[in-house]
Amino acid sequence: MPYSFPDVVFLFFIYSFIGWLWETVYCSIKDRRFDYRGFLFGPYCPVYGFAVTTVLIFTKPFQDHLLGLFLSGIVIATAFEYFAGWFLETFFHMKLWDYSQEFGNLKGRIAPAISLFWGVEILILVRLIQPSVMAIVLRIHAWWAALIVFLILLDFTWTVADTVQFHKAALTLEEHLRKERENLRESVKQEVDDLAQQAELFSQRLAEFHLHLNDFLHAKNIRPFRFNQRRLLKNYSKFKEIDAPFVTEIRKQAASFKNKIKKK
Repeated sequence: MPYSFPDVVFLFFIYSFIGWLWETVYCSIKDRRFDYRGFLFGPYCPVYGFAVTTVLIFTKPFQDHLLGLFLSGIVIATAFEYFAGWFLETFFHMKLWDYSQEFGNLKGRIAPAISLFWGVEILILVRLIQPSVMAIVLRIHAWWAALIVFLILLDFTWTVADTVQFHKAALTLEEHLRKERENLRESVKQEVDDLAQQAELFSQRLAEFHLHLNDFLHAKNIRPFRFNQRRLLKNYSKFKEIDAPFVTEIRKQAASFKNKIKKK
């Protein structure tokens, strides 16, 4: 094994933090508001930590050859991303990224263009970034690894429990949205005869309904989403609850409606 266990823990944590920092800064600038990224509550994105440490370990035999490093990096990073997507969809019923619009994608989890991007990034990572990070790792006392493992496991356990509650809340909301959707549709049909006008008015009413969703939840005595659950919904534009398609759709409607208001 090219790295000791404490080394792996430190590398995992450092790159998880770097990944969180990169996503938070980039998405905050892009969305023009603060986006607190990450599946877990703490300031780290484990998918980056797992991906980078996996790449560093399994590309070790190829790190002296650029082409070998590039190709092995593509294979390992792509396999990891596919597994991570499958894991989230299977066990948490959610998608945090979706490459369905990319050419040659596989179930929206991976795509050729993204894989090539990872290959280039791994070249930069291994040749330019990792030597400096490793110099920092070698300065950290090994016992800190135990504390990091404990805190992240605690965070993961809490997040899993919270995600289970989130899924239940989403299904409850889904049922109410279905009923409210049908009520809105019937109301629009009674007001307008033209089908095109019906579609436009229905879309607008649905978006307006979402903007006042908290009032609706309070009136129906439905328990609102918790902070971390609202954070995921707010900060991941491609977040999908697989079992609750209306929840996903109404978020898109609301985002579109808000953008139209801003343009006005």
